[in-house]
Parts: sequence; structure tokens; C-alpha cells
Amino acid sequence: MLKDNNKSISNIPNPSIKKGSITKKLIEFIEETLLVFQKQFKGEVHTSEEVLNEHLGKTLQYQSKPLPFIFIQETIQKQKKGQNRKVDIGVFKHYAETKPFFTIEAKRLTTALSKNREKEYVTGTNSEKLSGGIERFKHNVHGVDLTESALIAYVQKENSKHWFNKVNNWINQLITEEIESILNWASNDLLTNTCEFKDNRLAKFTSICEKTNKTKIHINHYFINLIS
Repeated sequence: MLKDNNKSISNIPNPSIKKGSITKKLIEFIEETLLVFQKQFKGEVHTSEEVLNEHLGKTLQYQSKPLPFIFIQETIQKQKKGQNRKVDIGVFKHYAETKPFFTIEAKRLTTALSKNREKEYVTGTNSEKLSGGIERFKHNVHGVDLTESALIAYVQKENSKHWFNKVNNWINQLITEEIESILNWASNDLLTNTCEFKDNRLAKFTSICEKTNKTKIHINHYFINLIS
């Protein structure tokens, strides 16, 4: 018979990571692991978002064995009003935590998507479903109450430079066109080029987006080149 253990298990910070630097450490780890992912799954140009997300989640979890990170796919993002949402991957420091300290959403960038889905990296066509990656962060249904998260693009057609210009063009349209929306689209939503396209495997961009509650979230954008 197993004996009852009344000793509580506390969420003890990992001494190898300095206080306040865990997000920085996570970002470094994500960038290193995305290169591993790109090498392993290069050529997956027709694979669905769901399958790629499963591969990504397993890759992140496997590579993180020596680090205090837990990657949970389809993490619930509790809403103050309405139905709860799920983000593709939530990152936790400890199994007992109820909320992730970082979230990762992923989208495909390919010309194979239907007309009503082609801009999903930014926004969807249905204001009730909120299928767009950036718009979900701006609505605070992903990265709930967080100040930093990541949005990953699986580039399955063209290249990162092409999609960088395309995505910013879509955002510029939202800034300049008069559309009915509770979202405030501004120049800070545009992707800033921090990589200068030096590596054709992985490109990184950043943006600072205003949410509907007037707080801001720093989004790390990663475009993974899956074209063989």
C-alpha cells in the first residue's frame, strides 16, 4: 500500500535562472529550438496547421528537458465574459500553475488557403470567431493579461520577405481603411524587421500591440521556412 504523503510540493524557482530573466531565457530557447524544428520538418509544405502544431509542441517539450519549462498544447485561456478560448501552446514554469506565463500561437503562410482565410495571420473574416492570430492577442483572448508572447508562421510558399511585406500590407489596410471594429490598429502593430533576412531558415520580427483593455503586448514573430 502506498503511504499518504502530506508534504506539500511548492513551486520552487529554478536556481539556474535569475529572477526576472525567465522570459528572456525562454525566448532564447524557442529561437534555438525553432531551428531544430525547421531542419526536422523542412519540406512539409502541404501539412495542416494542426499537425504542425503537434510536431512543434513535441519538439519544444523534448528539447526543454534540462530547463524548467512545460509546454502544453491547446491551453485554456479563461475569459472574463463568454466562452473560454484555447491557445496553441501555453508555457508554464511548474505543473501546479493554473495560468501560462507565455503563450504561442501558430499560423500557416501559404497561397493554398481559401480567400476567406488568406489573412488569418493578422485577422479573420468573422468577428465572432476571431480566427486571426494578431487580432486574438489584441482582443486579449490569447496571451490573456500577458505582456509578451509569440506568433509563429509556417512558411509553406514564397519566402519570409514576401510574407513580411504581405502581412504589413494587410495591417496597413486595417490602419487606413474605415472599418467597424473595437480594435485600434496603429503603426505599432506593424512588424519590425529585427533579422534583416540574414538566415533563410528563420526570420524574427517584433510588434507591440494594443489590446482592447488598453494594455500592450510585445509579440515575437517567427517565420519558419518549411520550403525544401
